[in-house]
Amino acid sequence: MTGFAKTVTRALAAIAFAAALAPAGALADAAKRPVVAELFTSQGCYSCPPADKFLGVLAQRPGVIALSFHVDYWNYLGWRDPYSSAEATQRQQTYASAMRRRTVYTPQIVIDGKLQAIGSYTGVIDGQIRLRQQSADDRVAVSITAGANAESLTASLEGDGGRTGDCTVWLVYFDKQHTTAIPRGENAGKTLTYYNVVREIRRVAEFRGVDLEVGLPRTGEKGGRFDRVAVLVQ
Repeated sequence: MTGFAKTVTRALAAIAFAAALAPAGALADAAKRPVVAELFTSQGCYSCPPADKFLGVLAQRPGVIALSFHVDYWNYLGWRDPYSSAEATQRQQTYASAMRRRTVYTPQIVIDGKLQAIGSYTGVIDGQIRLRQQSADDRVAVSITAGANAESLTASLEGDGGRTGDCTVWLVYFDKQHTTAIPRGENAGKTLTYYNVVREIRRVAEFRGVDLEVGLPRTGEKGGRFDRVAVLVQ
């Protein structure tokens, strides 16, 4: 087990999960210890639209970072999801391994890297978020600030004396909203809207339990510019 797989397992064991969110070029106004909700979805999945819609609700909720990861294993059914990626599928598979689940599915939501549910089970998800909000002290505090030219971003992580163990700092680039008319596949004929669509995720630093400042690249590794960024520590 290497890379993200190792850090997720450690996050689950040490309860080390933190995040911060910022609009591109602005000061983050989210809480330093928000709950992270990751929806694994696909435009090729007939069951996903209700979960995609609910993620839009979560995206507006204070104290929650809602992210939509589009997996690529539905692309063979006649429609290729333009936002799908092998990285999203790998991330979901890594969670499955860490949680000792034998298979992956959509729509699946993962809360703080620790809990999971069917993405359209709104009552269950709300309960999981409330549970994690009661455990805010077990997460690293993170904030994001922007430079005067709006081109530089800095993430500040508060040291915790090593309580959470060694963690990886991930930078997530995402777009606030996309609407797609789908001509083929299980959702053929529908026009669907997606929220906080993840376009790229990259490893930027390691957290060792002491105060840390990390410069965040404004553009992705492929040169793309996106609406927002999030920092995950796990």
